[in-house]
Amino acid sequence: MVEKRQQCLKNGVASMAKLIDQEFVRQEFKTGKLRRKVFPMMTDYGIPDRSETVHSHGLNYITAIGRELNNVTAISECPINAPNSYLDTVRPDSVWFDLENNQPLLVAEFERYNNSAAKQKKLKEKLKNLLIAYHQLDCCLESILFVYWSYAGVTANNIQDITTIIDEGLTLSTGKYLSGINSFETNYMVYHAVANGNRNNLKLNQWIKVR
Repeated sequence: MVEKRQQCLKNGVASMAKLIDQEFVRQEFKTGKLRRKVFPMMTDYGIPDRSETVHSHGLNYITAIGRELNNVTAISECPINAPNSYLDTVRPDSVWFDLENNQPLLVAEFERYNNSAAKQKKLKEKLKNLLIAYHQLDCCLESILFVYWSYAGVTANNIQDITTIIDEGLTLSTGKYLSGINSFETNYMVYHAVANGNRNNLKLNQWIKVR
């Protein structure tokens, strides 16, 4: 962990004030000010639950939030790969960058939740990708954001067990163990986006803080 800390200092990450304003991000999820202004299809008009429509809107909304922060830009579906790394290339739904040094600051995933075994497996894969990205980037991220969405009335009974992957780490199929995040350096935010309506017209106005 000392070596990782030194690497972060070398990259100019841990030595300066945080660029990710958590309060701003959390306030936006709560009030939806930017959401209503830039994505009225999510808040007023409604979107259909077809193909990747909800997913596309959700991840681009998260990216738009990142672009509202000072000295930060954000890219949707941006691959993360460290040269000569033994880890696979992953492509988080949104990656936020420091404009001054191009250092990734936050990685995020937006994924549907339901109680099927297949979907729960997909959720775990998404969290695994976030943890891989964290290690690809020498554990120097300021924040990790995971948002799961579901229809109103769906109870995510085991979501705590799923999301703790980021804290506890996991063992890869190769047998290599990836440790969980260092919570002193990296913040971990989890949100639940609730979709109201029917599959032809969904509105996502409730973004509930889970963590």
